[in-house]
Amino acid sequence: MVVMNLYFEFVLITSYMVITYHMIAIKYRKSTGFSGFTPVSKVSWVSLHVFIVSTNIFFYFWFISRDFNPVHILLRASGLLLFAVGLLFIFWGMYTLRKAVFVPENKLVAAGPYRFARHPMYSGGIIGAFGLAVFAGSVLGLAYSFLLAVVLSHISDAEEADLIARFGNEYTEYAKRVPKLFPHV
Repeated sequence: MVVMNLYFEFVLITSYMVITYHMIAIKYRKSTGFSGFTPVSKVSWVSLHVFIVSTNIFFYFWFISRDFNPVHILLRASGLLLFAVGLLFIFWGMYTLRKAVFVPENKLVAAGPYRFARHPMYSGGIIGAFGLAVFAGSVLGLAYSFLLAVVLSHISDAEEADLIARFGNEYTEYAKRVPKLFPHV
């Protein structure tokens, strides 16, 4: 019965992830970036993004705590290291991108972690989720990480269509030089 509950919980959190992150992709498919947004609507969209990401992180942590299995100390250490690297990419990306979202300049951000990956915050989320799954010895966590990678790749496709519309050839040239999610992959 416990295993059945775990599978049911896995289906629930992955469904929630797919649905809520798809809402972000829809925003990118229907917008022209933040250029036409008022300051209040920018804050509202950013707040919605933060809520979606935060709730998904909460549910993933909760799920991993329920599917915690004994693994070798080296796997635990490797998982924690991957998780830390994922967090570093997320926070470094947020720090680098903050002005582009809230300052009305319409400039392509290609500095900081954006030199290594076009979507470093997505990369960080995937790496962090994978690291936690390794740390916990969770096969379902690994499956979740794979699904997260697929979903975030889908969102980044929608986001890139928006970025090409906004920045044109500048973004196209940037995309030729810098990998989408993972450096040198």
